[in-house]
Amino acid sequence: MRWTLTCGALLAMSMSALAMANGDTVTVEMIDYGYSPAELEVPVGTTVRWVNMERRTSHDVYFPDEDLGSERLFPEEYWERRFDNPGTYEYHCRPHESRDMRGVIRVIAND
Repeated sequence: MRWTLTCGALLAMSMSALAMANGDTVTVEMIDYGYSPAELEVPVGTTVRWVNMERRTSHDVYFPDEDLGSERLFPEEYWERRFDNPGTYEYHCRPHESRDMRGVIRVIAND
């Protein structure tokens, strides 16, 4: 049983790495008043999808340096953004900024 779980986890991680290498969509969950993962490194061309996994709370995704972001996302709703330029993109949840609900996307150039 443990071996099966380990193999499944390794397969999921390698598939995630493959998706990121191809510039596919990577998911960030909004859960327990945080982003999971809170820090993410992706290659140029990747789309990040934020999904609200809470049961009753709404969140948003806001990039203050660009004055860009989503509307409030209610449970099971999502918002996407494609990152076409290398850089560091810090964001937070406006309704829960006081709870330190923050994240960062580091976009790296394709080699």
